[in-house]
Amino acid sequence: MTTDENYLVVVNPVGRGGKALERGTWLLNKLQHLGVSHEAVFTEKAGHARDLVSNWSDPVDTVVAVGGDGTVNEVINGIIDSGQNGRKLAVLPSGTADDFARNMKIPDNREKALKAMLGGSDKTIDLMLVNDRYASVTVGIGLDAEIAHRTYRSKRFRLLAYWYHGLSMLFKPIPRSPLTIDIGEYHLRNDFVLIVAGNAGDYGRYMNMIPEARMDDGVVNLVTADMMNRFKALLLFLLSFAAWHRWARELTFYSGTEIVIECMEDVYAQFDGEVVTYDKGAVLDMRVTPSALRVKVPEQKKKGK
Repeated sequence: MTTDENYLVVVNPVGRGGKALERGTWLLNKLQHLGVSHEAVFTEKAGHARDLVSNWSDPVDTVVAVGGDGTVNEVINGIIDSGQNGRKLAVLPSGTADDFARNMKIPDNREKALKAMLGGSDKTIDLMLVNDRYASVTVGIGLDAEIAHRTYRSKRFRLLAYWYHGLSMLFKPIPRSPLTIDIGEYHLRNDFVLIVAGNAGDYGRYMNMIPEARMDDGVVNLVTADMMNRFKALLLFLLSFAAWHRWARELTFYSGTEIVIECMEDVYAQFDGEVVTYDKGAVLDMRVTPSALRVKVPEQKKKGK
């Protein structure tokens, strides 16, 4: 494996309970051994990766995100902010869910991921722009964002904590988020259990909530969930692993190039798994940005071989 590209490696040292630091150190040693031109930076706080990448002025062909989906999200925003459109993204999966990597078929195996980031194969994908922030996989408001918020403090056991808080909330009154949503010809106003805008189908590690979503089709897909009893909510959650949940009358699916959401109360939201809060009256102007980013991916085997 060899390349003449310049790499900037962005490591989140606390990702996957410290595993990202271990993987980042391994990657830097590999790049040094292979003679690959590279620089490395380590994040210190939320938002740091975005600032580091956007302000990096040295020549860079590929920016490598070593961390989870939050790190990937920040690196993507930094690449776009930098205004240097030729920069590509590569990922060494090192998080809890690694939804971006799974949707892009980037393997968790570090040797295979290294081969992809040094290879010559890349894919151009769309991004979702919400006000001034990009998302690559999902933007969710409601139940999933509140579960993510409760899970945030559990750095080392975040996946187990996600399951714990998710299941425990099904035995309490399910929170609802009053929203208005405009998408295409539809104007919706309701107390939603959940809404998820998706640029890709898989998220939350296991769920295939929006099976028809594609990262390069020029549209954003949206699913809304109306109020339901907790047992049905649990059933639909489990069925979503295999995308067998679309029959439920409480779920409605839409697609479009622009979605406008107004928050009628304070709400939790998640951008690629990272939690943010919006105050009552906040408006989220969401639109697709076609062909916004090039991503290093594994080389596809030719048919017949």
